[in-house]
Amino acid sequence: MKQIILITALIASLAAAQAQEQLSRQDSLKYAFIVSADLTEMLKTPIPTDPDVKRPVALHDGDYGGMVLPESKLRAEVFSKAGKEVAPVGQLWLLKLVPMNDGQAVPSSKLRMVEASSEEGRATVPCCALGVRKVAEGGLELLVFGKDKEPVLHAPMQTISRQQENPIEMTAERKDDGGLITLRFLGKYEASFMVTDPDKN
Repeated sequence: MKQIILITALIASLAAAQAQEQLSRQDSLKYAFIVSADLTEMLKTPIPTDPDVKRPVALHDGDYGGMVLPESKLRAEVFSKAGKEVAPVGQLWLLKLVPMNDGQAVPSSKLRMVEASSEEGRATVPCCALGVRKVAEGGLELLVFGKDKEPVLHAPMQTISRQQENPIEMTAERKDDGGLITLRFLGKYEASFMVTDPDKN
C-alpha cells in the first residue's frame, strides 16, 4: 500500500515540532475537512456513526498521525446508560498506523481503509468506528471497529474526573515498538490501546 502524507505541506511546516504534538484547532479542522469530503464513504462504518467534524482532535509525531472525531451531541448519558448493545461514540482516523490486538498489528484486510485526497496527494488510511458497551462485570469497554461488525479490539474503560475542552481528547506516547493512545471522553472516562506502523512489523 502506498503511504502518502495527507497534507504534505502541513506536515512539512510542523517538522520542527515536538513528538506527539497536538495540532491546533485550525489544522485539525483541515484534516477533518479532508476525510469528510466524501461523506457517504465516511459514514460506511459497521456501526452507525454521526461524527462531529467541527470538534476534531489530532496529533502527529513526524510522519505518523491520528485524529478522533466525537459522535455528534455526545453526552455522558451514553456511557452511564450503556448496556449490552454497542453505542457509537465517534471515529478514529490513523496515518501510517494501525491498532494492535494481543501484541500484533491488526492486518489491513480487517480494517476499513478509506482513500483521502487533498491537493498535495492521496492516502489510504484506516477509519475506525468507536463504540462503548457494558461488560458482564459491570464496567465499560471501548470497542474499536475495522470493516466488520466484530470489533478488532476491546479496551477496558476507567472512570476519571478532569476538565477537558473537547468531547474526546487524545494523547499518545511511544512505547515498545509502537505507541500508546489514550482517549478521554467528556472528562469522565478513558481507555488506552496500542498502535503501530504496519510496515515495520
